[in-house]
Amino acid sequence: MKRTFTFSRFIKIKSQCFWDKLNIIRAGILGANDGIISVSGIVLGASGANLDSKTLLIAGLSGMLAGACSMAGGEWMSVSTQRDILMKKLENQTVDEDLKLEKTDGLTPISAALSSFCSFIAGAIIPLCAMTLSPMNLRIPITLCAMVVSLALNAFISTLNSEASVKKAIFRNIFTGVLTGVITFTLGSAV
Repeated sequence: MKRTFTFSRFIKIKSQCFWDKLNIIRAGILGANDGIISVSGIVLGASGANLDSKTLLIAGLSGMLAGACSMAGGEWMSVSTQRDILMKKLENQTVDEDLKLEKTDGLTPISAALSSFCSFIAGAIIPLCAMTLSPMNLRIPITLCAMVVSLALNAFISTLNSEASVKKAIFRNIFTGVLTGVITFTLGSAV
């Protein structure tokens, strides 16, 4: 028996398009955060081990590319699974043609993966440039400042148009970044 198309079902399907866009935004915000924190940790740890500029650059670039690929792959797998579950639920329902047409607007794993990949690189470039382009005696403080400012900015952007606390988001980002930097620098120095 065919179900009739109701407004509430239309809103439910339209919200899936909305959630897909949110998935892409989420992937971008998380990708940028991870890029900033991961590459800051890599270059601060390598700097703590007193590695030269060329080695710092190679370590940072390698971490940036590996991290971006890892984030993109993780997003692709995660959103693909979400999409498969959604499609399975919709297939198990008897739906009319309008609803079937909307089904094609479902979650797009490639978009989330590309968003994550690009934003990871955009975030990672900040500490990488701060570390490799700064004078030797100012590398660490400049990199830490660049990390803190970029994490605060990313937290601020992630809370726009939401009820989330800007202060809490900024604190969480900065705390996580600074803790990562301190741990990796300490381990690098110990080596």
